[in-house]
Amino acid sequence: MIFNSVAFILFFVVTLLLYYCLPLKYRWWWIIATGVFFYCYANPVYIIVPLFIATVTYIAALQMQKAATEKKATSIYLLAIITNIGLLVFFKYTNFFTNTFIDVFNLFNSSNVKVSNPFLLNIAAPLGISYITFQAIGYLIEIKKGNHEAEKHLGHFTAYLLFFPKIIAGPVERAHNFLPQLKAIKPLQYDDISIGIKQFIWGLFKKLVVADRLSIYVNAVYNNYEHHSGITLLVTAIFYLFQMYADFSGYTDMALGLARMMGFNLTQNFNRPLFAKSITEFWRKWHISLSTWFADYFYNPIAIKKRDWGKWSIVYASFTTFIVLGFWHGANWTFIIFGAMHGLLLSIEFFTRKSRKDFRKKIPAWFNSITGIAFTCGYFALSLIFFRADTVTEALNILRKIITLEGRFFLVDPPTLLLSLVVIGIMYLIEFKKEFFNSAFTFSENNNWLVRSLFYSFLLIMILLTGVFDGGQFIYFQF
Repeated sequence: MIFNSVAFILFFVVTLLLYYCLPLKYRWWWIIATGVFFYCYANPVYIIVPLFIATVTYIAALQMQKAATEKKATSIYLLAIITNIGLLVFFKYTNFFTNTFIDVFNLFNSSNVKVSNPFLLNIAAPLGISYITFQAIGYLIEIKKGNHEAEKHLGHFTAYLLFFPKIIAGPVERAHNFLPQLKAIKPLQYDDISIGIKQFIWGLFKKLVVADRLSIYVNAVYNNYEHHSGITLLVTAIFYLFQMYADFSGYTDMALGLARMMGFNLTQNFNRPLFAKSITEFWRKWHISLSTWFADYFYNPIAIKKRDWGKWSIVYASFTTFIVLGFWHGANWTFIIFGAMHGLLLSIEFFTRKSRKDFRKKIPAWFNSITGIAFTCGYFALSLIFFRADTVTEALNILRKIITLEGRFFLVDPPTLLLSLVVIGIMYLIEFKKEFFNSAFTFSENNNWLVRSLFYSFLLIMILLTGVFDGGQFIYFQF
């Protein structure tokens, strides 16, 4: 059930009405019930996985605090972590690891008989297992560090993991942010409904009007890249950058809007990353909840452990973190290369930060901003070629064609292409204004109700007239 479907809208309206009709102390039950229904809508069998994760993590956290010795607490902690990671690896990476092993075996096999993979799993990973697992692991780490008390209410902890707006594609919500809000559930407030609806509309605009419209052209080209020219593939790579951003940030805006209507403030996940002036800044603005999760629980421990290496500890930590981050996106070498590309550039930016700072002092600030933004977006678009491709060979062939820039441009439908450019421009201009002139005249938060109403009426009209209502699920649902 995707957020931009009629089925979901009906589901949420019923959910919201009954949520506010229930007494405050019973609403956590409704959060669990709606989360279970939302999860079961796709495949009822898979609800066993998140319920198992919730139960194991809840019990482990309590037992860690009750443990008589640090050694026992550590044993319980490691067992719970291994269980969570084991489930994630089983569902997402079994085929990758076994296929890789079989490929290596066949490479060195002296006989002419090639061995096939007998362990190939023909099952899809449960929805949102990565996000649910990461939240559970983060919670256990914080308990182990002594930063937070273990949650004693199993229902509250289960509601935290199964809160449906964030199940499938995040944000990766921290328990210390969500659980206090759950325990202090407030009655219906006008601001929550108003702000939530407006944020949902903005996310819906990004998804239906920008992302799904761009996907028509992007899919047409990438699905038959062999027959397209370098200039066409270059434009498609740029389009895919905007599609990915509009799709994923659109989902986040919708998720945050839905949660706000229910009285919850989830973690901000995007902060206009397309205006970042470096890859370092970009990852502080893109998928913030996941980036900070990896920074806190992966990058920092590695960098601290290898601090004797000096500056090279930063390089080692960056490469390791981003290779794992890339691999998290999917069990494919293309994602590993995607992560390695960012680990490489982050390392280069770290070593050249002083020289770049000195150089920037010699050039106008506006020129530095333009070139920095252009390079960052260009590099990310380049890395997304590997992100989008099915194989490394396919990605390299696309890059090879782009370098030549030979052939004619694929102009399937001029009006559709023009409309795609227009909606990109609308999204970009609105976010440009928020990034650089946020205190100037506003539309979405204007004090004049008429201006606000006209702005959101414009978005709704654009959604109804130009939205693509059969564009399919969000890109990050597969992760």
